[in-house]
Amino acid sequence: MHGSLNDLLGHQSWADAMFFHAWAGSGHQEDRELRTRTDHLVGVQGAFLQLLKGQEPDLADHPPPSFQALQQRCLANHEVFLALSRGLDETALARKVRVPWFPEPPCVVSVTDALLQVCMHSQHHRGQNMTRLKALGAKAANVDYIIWLWKQKPLGRWS
Repeated sequence: MHGSLNDLLGHQSWADAMFFHAWAGSGHQEDRELRTRTDHLVGVQGAFLQLLKGQEPDLADHPPPSFQALQQRCLANHEVFLALSRGLDETALARKVRVPWFPEPPCVVSVTDALLQVCMHSQHHRGQNMTRLKALGAKAANVDYIIWLWKQKPLGRWS
């Protein structure tokens, strides 16, 4: 897989893990806004994974899960992204996929663009979540890409 895209997926895993550590230490694991937005973030990651595996994405609405369930789903997503990234060559990255939640006109993008969307979408909502933690009086983590590079591209630490 392309180096920059692989790096963005590595950063995403690390940054999501850092967010969950900040959230765990905040005392606000039951905050509905955080749970709802994180459920959306994790759900979109999962939907794109299903799409990339040729499966029909599960887009059903449901009440936001617990902090622990969200963390477990997010970690599982990142494990699949890591495995997926190891097996993608230029041909696989150029393959087109149709994003079904944008029906008309059809949204057809490359696997590369789908993975970039996942990283950028996660970054957007992770930033909103960090802002929410700060508004609740908790300490947010700085998960800028440059910090990850400076720290020598650490893996996500989930425990």
